[in-house]
Amino acid sequence: MLKSIILSTLLVSGSLFASDLKAEFTDAKWDGMTVPKDEVCSNFNESKIGSTPPLKVSNIPSGTAKLVFTYSDKTFTKMDNGGHGIVAYKVAADAKEISVPAQGGETFELVDGFEVVTAHTGTRFKKTPGAYLAPCSGGKGNTYKVGIEALDSANKSLASTELVLGKF
Repeated sequence: MLKSIILSTLLVSGSLFASDLKAEFTDAKWDGMTVPKDEVCSNFNESKIGSTPPLKVSNIPSGTAKLVFTYSDKTFTKMDNGGHGIVAYKVAADAKEISVPAQGGETFELVDGFEVVTAHTGTRFKKTPGAYLAPCSGGKGNTYKVGIEALDSANKSLASTELVLGKF
């Protein structure tokens, strides 16, 4: 009896982990260690306003209607838990893998397929309003990450993963 309980637990645990999303950068300048210098906020970037990294997301469960991307500064609690913005990206029916394009920061002009879930909260620090705020710590070594969650059409969570964007 104990063996069957343990085996059942392992099978259930294994199937839960097997459904986790997988995400990877598709632009080599993003390495997960250091945020690229040209992808930070307008306060620290003379050439442009930073964007989200383009990603390949795979192992997408059946029934996924959208992927939700929650951008956070794990070091600075006021910008954690989606403080850098939460956006959703539409997923075609039965897609198992998709390429998610970069989305520019400090704007509500979104790339096709994106929608705002929650705008970034950096406006309280006098940042330009928008769906996403690129890393903006001024090079203090803060850790930035994105949580990615697959949701069905009823907004039920089907799978998730987390990807470290790097330090800035």
